[in-house]
Amino acid sequence: GVHIMILAFLGIILQAFPFLITGVLLSSLIQLFVSKQFIERHFPKNIPLGILFSLMGGFCLPVCDCVSIPVFRSLVKKGIPLTSAVIFMTAAPVINPVVILSTYYAFNGNMRIVAVRILLGIFCSVCIGLSFLIREPKEVLLAGEHFGGVNGCSCGCAHSDEHTHEACCSCAADEEHTPVLGKTNTGGKPQNRFVHFLEHARVEFFSVGTYLIVGAAISAVFQVVGGKLPFSTSFSGKAVSLFVMMAFAFLFSLCSSSDAVVARTFMPRFSIGAVLGFLVFGPMMDIKNILMLSGGFTKKFSFRLLISSFIVCYAVLLLCMLCGLEAIL
Repeated sequence: GVHIMILAFLGIILQAFPFLITGVLLSSLIQLFVSKQFIERHFPKNIPLGILFSLMGGFCLPVCDCVSIPVFRSLVKKGIPLTSAVIFMTAAPVINPVVILSTYYAFNGNMRIVAVRILLGIFCSVCIGLSFLIREPKEVLLAGEHFGGVNGCSCGCAHSDEHTHEACCSCAADEEHTPVLGKTNTGGKPQNRFVHFLEHARVEFFSVGTYLIVGAAISAVFQVVGGKLPFSTSFSGKAVSLFVMMAFAFLFSLCSSSDAVVARTFMPRFSIGAVLGFLVFGPMMDIKNILMLSGGFTKKFSFRLLISSFIVCYAVLLLCMLCGLEAIL
């Protein structure tokens, strides 16, 4: 019991931490070296092009769900339209090259399953993003997390102590000393810029890493306890089996780069349609993702994102199952 739980916890941490570090570094690069003005000038303002750019970014960056949330937070801080940022965050963990490759190997080279996972991931993420055009939330980021941060700081050090905050943001107030993409930087020494980058990465790592550890602990408990519950797998209702698999995906909180291997083990008990619900919804929303979101976003926004993601994925997958998708797989 406890031994298996510890192993499960360590397994989640070992899977997630390399990707978390990658995400923190990407987040710091975006936050420190890409100006809000540059993004506002180059990122498409109309919905269709914004969606296209978000999907292209999600496909090209080999990021896991642990990575996409820190990047998502930086994009929102930088003024990216919320719809486009949400589409990137939900699509990237499902459609990136690493996940595609792992799905291909997990399902013995079945390209139909790989293609369906990609297409469903794209369609669901776009629907989730577009849902935020309906009564767009007024408060998204927590106090101090908005672009410019506290006292004009854009390096995301609002949660650190006063001394560290001043050290990190000593040059942030003066754009002449802040390295930005698309603008020639004539001030600030390279070593100072590097120190600011490392300081932002440190604060981001401990901020997001704390939630990841708590989420991994909860997931490990559910993995062990869930396997011992008196649970019958002989469901005739597709709606129930899909709901159960999506609930498993949320509770297990697996890394999207390796979740296909776990999903494959459910095939003898569940239909491929229900397993696809595990593969599509799991990378978008799970326990650790919600805890990581709570570090920078309001509870109301995080809850709405969770509910929207679940409803959209459930409705789309159930409709596909009822229309005979499983027969072609």
